[in-house]
Amino acid sequence: MKKIRLLKELVSKTAPGRSPDFTQAHILYTLILLGKRRIGRKQLSDELHLGEGTVRTILSRLQDEKLIEVSRSGVTLSKHGEEYLKSLNNFMRWKSISNTDITLDNVNWAVLIRGVADSVRLGIEQRDQALIHGATGATTLVYSGNSWNLLGLDHTIEDNILESLSDLDPDENDVVVIGTSSDYLTAAIGSFAAALDLLS
Repeated sequence: MKKIRLLKELVSKTAPGRSPDFTQAHILYTLILLGKRRIGRKQLSDELHLGEGTVRTILSRLQDEKLIEVSRSGVTLSKHGEEYLKSLNNFMRWKSISNTDITLDNVNWAVLIRGVADSVRLGIEQRDQALIHGATGATTLVYSGNSWNLLGLDHTIEDNILESLSDLDPDENDVVVIGTSSDYLTAAIGSFAAALDLLS
């Protein structure tokens, strides 16, 4: 998928040496943050929990692709960056959701991925991707027969969570991965990492 391939290219090494200290999930989360407001490099470093040198590399690569605009007042998405982020909504949507019994921790971030239900088994692979990226875990749900089906857990999904997920406009064979953590960043990074793995 061309749009996802760009994320892969942005984290690939451009010269001999060690791999970058950031992932596709970090790139995507950076774009989301910059789509909301103008942010200074130091503040972005704090929000991503990455060193300023690493953030400088991320911003340099985003600027090379003309996805961002950098000024003395900070960094924001360019028109091209806004269009790119909007295009991702054709096959992926995201939002934070409230505390729920179906996850292990207090902060939750849900990512819907269009039409990938056949790629999901019991949700173990998604959980593992979330764990690798620092989250406490991940819960995977498949949308089938106009309802969400919880994989690998014998729990009822609370009404407020179902209502929150309905905002993502699910369709048959869509999947939601809910990354969970004690903080917002790792919940989001964990769920994006699992979602991007499904799309690959």
